[in-house]
Amino acid sequence: MSKSYRVPTAWAEVELEVKKSRFIACGAPVSDEEGVRALIADAVARYPHATHHCSAYVLGMPSRPQAAGSNDDGEPSGTAGRPMLNLLLGQQIGGCAVVVTRYFGGIKLGAGGLVRAYSGAVRELIQAWPMQELEPQAEIRLVYPYNLQPQVDALLQRFGAQVLGSEYGVDVRLQLGVAESVAEAFCNEAQQRAHLGMAHQLLIAEE
Repeated sequence: MSKSYRVPTAWAEVELEVKKSRFIACGAPVSDEEGVRALIADAVARYPHATHHCSAYVLGMPSRPQAAGSNDDGEPSGTAGRPMLNLLLGQQIGGCAVVVTRYFGGIKLGAGGLVRAYSGAVRELIQAWPMQELEPQAEIRLVYPYNLQPQVDALLQRFGAQVLGSEYGVDVRLQLGVAESVAEAFCNEAQQRAHLGMAHQLLIAEE
């Protein structure tokens, strides 16, 4: 079973100075790449004269993210975005995006100095960021006829299942997120209750 992970609950920002360069780290909870782009655009709008706006994001669980990425925004390759992303993954933080804005202070930091500065800015941000801890989710596909909707609604409420996607055709098809600790019980009860036709897939975290 995967370990629990953390997600931010609000926007946060910190600032530090390294050899006269200002590093402003901001972060926010995001659920999709549109949210990532919005955070980057906000940083660019608020600090239009900055030298760089480097970014990293993790969508979903850090152990098996829906998507993850980083951008060095003109800094030497691998010295900014990737260290920021590695820190988020290493700290088991998901559902988030971070942007570190740099105002160049005239003193070159070198590759190692840049890695330390950008990762240090994100580390400071993490300390100031309000977080909540979540249990890893199993993904379950549920297929059932329309007349069973009341039974399904009761089942989802009992197990705290989240609807991640839905299709309405001949039958109802739901993509659900259910806490791994109760996923097996959910599947067993779903099969027993009202003879629901369902297929489920429990995702196994990579070690």
